[in-house]
Amino acid sequence: MSRKRIIIAAIGLVIVIIAGYAAIMWFSDDRTYNRELNKARDAVAVQDWQTAKQHYQASRKVRVSIENRTASEQLDYLQRADSAIKKQNWQSAKSLYQRAIDTDGGILLLKKAAKTNQRIVNAEQDTNKYKASVSSLEKSIGQKDKDIKNLKKQASDTDASVQAVQDSANKAVADANAAADKANATADSANKQAQDAQKAAQKSESSNKDDHKDDDKDK
Repeated sequence: MSRKRIIIAAIGLVIVIIAGYAAIMWFSDDRTYNRELNKARDAVAVQDWQTAKQHYQASRKVRVSIENRTASEQLDYLQRADSAIKKQNWQSAKSLYQRAIDTDGGILLLKKAAKTNQRIVNAEQDTNKYKASVSSLEKSIGQKDKDIKNLKKQASDTDASVQAVQDSANKAVADANAAADKANATADSANKQAQDAQKAAQKSESSNKDDHKDDDKDK
């Protein structure tokens, strides 16, 4: 074999080795890229934005794509919206979710997550309004119940006062009746004594008349 052929064969072998290595590296990178993307999507499914962001950044180190480039922007909005929710800043949270939805070239999976959370925020906001209304109503009812109890106490105190006056009046009437009964008894006793005295006087007078008659006869 001539020297020229040997050199050509060697060059060909090197090219094959390089191509094989490149193919292996490409295949390895592709696997890493897809693995990181899948992990990021799994994290999005459970709304673990921080973990999703880390895996999207890892995939971007292997290969830059629309998904891992746009996802970072959307995830920033989603993380900020979650912080707003913790502060109960509902309007800010809804606005941030909307920005995640309106992101140019935004990832569909993240848009769906933002829409879902936006509906949850609306429901939570309505629930808080309902709770506030219920709390206000409960306070109003509590005040009315307190007023009713005060009125009942006042009525009870009034009833007690009326009862005391009534008891006092009843006692006065009873005392007056007792005094009248005693006076009547005394009057009856006096009348009886007067009648007895009158009868005794009449009897004495009759006896005296009889004595005069006897004296007249003796004369």
